[in-house]
Amino acid sequence: MSLIQTPEQLADAIRNDPERVAACLGRIYRFGGQVPNCTVLNHSLSVYDRINADPEASNGARLWALLHDCHEILTGDVVRPYVNARLRMDQQEIDAVIVERLPLLVPQPESMEWERVMAADRSAGAWEVAEIERGGVFYGVPFAVALWADLVRELIGG
Repeated sequence: MSLIQTPEQLADAIRNDPERVAACLGRIYRFGGQVPNCTVLNHSLSVYDRINADPEASNGARLWALLHDCHEILTGDVVRPYVNARLRMDQQEIDAVIVERLPLLVPQPESMEWERVMAADRSAGAWEVAEIERGGVFYGVPFAVALWADLVRELIGG
């Protein structure tokens, strides 16, 4: 197995080996690794649940909800105050390759569907912060890797 080191390799892995991508997301803890019960994988599933509950959401929005933080496989999770313009640009470039490789499947940046996913992302993040501050235990998603991979496969049509 070779490392995923480029956006193109990441996009190919999403399409061809979603379990590997999900496993990677499951090893990245949010908030700079401070919260072991809160992985990028669990967060992505939470964003998906919020989008999936919206009857007007497209399958593209559902797919992007699952993929929206995949760039963190290459960049890591950085605590918000330390996310700078360069990191945002790099993440947007990675996202652009994913969108380009799955052009008819995910919404285009700045579209209404894209913004719907970003709103769900902010909502999930706010809930996570509130849970952390409350001292709550959260994200007991059994079989999260298989669930994420199955959903991606279904939405890609594979």
